[in-house]
Amino acid sequence: MMLLRTLVLEHGEQGGPVNGALLCGFAVAQIQSNFLVYSLDEEVEPGNSRVYIAALRKKADRHFLSGVESTDDLQVAMQVFKQILMTAAASATKAASVESTVPYHFIDMKGCKLPPARPEDHHSMIIKKALVMKVITLGISAPVLPAIENASLIVPSIRFSSQMVSPPRIAKPSRQAAEPLSEPAVNLPLQATPALAQVSTQVEPTPVAQFEPDESASRQPPVQSEHATLVEVDNTLTNLAKVAQELAQKQLAVVEREQMLEQWEARLQQAQAAHDEKNRDLEQRETQLHQRNLQVDQKAGRLSQATAQVSDMRQHLQDVLLELDRSLDS
Repeated sequence: MMLLRTLVLEHGEQGGPVNGALLCGFAVAQIQSNFLVYSLDEEVEPGNSRVYIAALRKKADRHFLSGVESTDDLQVAMQVFKQILMTAAASATKAASVESTVPYHFIDMKGCKLPPARPEDHHSMIIKKALVMKVITLGISAPVLPAIENASLIVPSIRFSSQMVSPPRIAKPSRQAAEPLSEPAVNLPLQATPALAQVSTQVEPTPVAQFEPDESASRQPPVQSEHATLVEVDNTLTNLAKVAQELAQKQLAVVEREQMLEQWEARLQQAQAAHDEKNRDLEQRETQLHQRNLQVDQKAGRLSQATAQVSDMRQHLQDVLLELDRSLDS
């Protein structure tokens, strides 16, 4: 049974908290930032699912989520997530490992509790629905390291309800670049996946920070390359799947040819054994025939000698009879 981590999120349209499934968390040392990717099981179109990427802030043992403030940081995060998608797809098809262009490491989320966050403050993207569980499996099985800590981060202290009730939103006018906070991470099975067992947990009350950022600071800038990046990821994954299928078909054809060759080789060995057996029989028959010929020749020689002796005896008898006739005449 695979246990999944879930997040508590404030859904503005439904007016209440909802659970999101944590796909993975990763840190990028190049920009000294942590990121977290989660899903609300939103199927945009058949075969595609919407996922969200948020910045994970850490100070000491305190964690919370916010939107990615910098467009450059968002592009780096999307590039790293693209590498994670390609690695997950490649590991599923047993293909070659994907070369990393941006160094990163997965984050150890064990024991990490997050206050509720709003998906509206986070960047969303569309991926293949089949990749969701592959990314979750990769994040669980891959080596993890601690998140990158921001020592200058100011984390206000506000409690939230353990019954997953949406906490009050407190505006901080003096802080324009304030960052939205997010959810407690708890080990739970993903409810949208019927193959996984359901595990119930309770979230204990934990003092966390929650405040509402200014509207102008929390909104994400448009990313023009998002669609092209996702199309490139889809095309790459499709090509990988095709290559894996072609390799599997070629390997199957090679195995079938090897089996046919083995069968032909066995048949040839059987035919060669039968041919050798016939050759041995012929050699034995030739030996026997040669022996019989020798015996016939010996008998013919004896017969010739006997015939010569009979001829001599006949001549001798004729001479004797001739002598007798002469004696009688005289």
